[in-house]
Amino acid sequence: MERSNDALANAYIPSRGERIELAKSATGVRARGTVFYADQLQILVKLDNGRSQSLRAGREAYRIIEYRRTHRPA
Repeated sequence: MERSNDALANAYIPSRGERIELAKSATGVRARGTVFYADQLQILVKLDNGRSQSLRAGREAYRIIEYRRTHRPA
């Protein structure tokens, strides 16, 4: 299992509309997308390439690249 070096990003559950980058990629190009739904178990992401992906919160590595203006981790 691959973990992100950015522990803060994976401790914080992103909110709808925030942009994330997936840490794991088979091609070497990291996919980016927008959070569509998130709860304590899963994060649903609409990727920029037209696909969608479900991430397991706390288990799969991702990095938040753009926070919503009203939500920022302390």
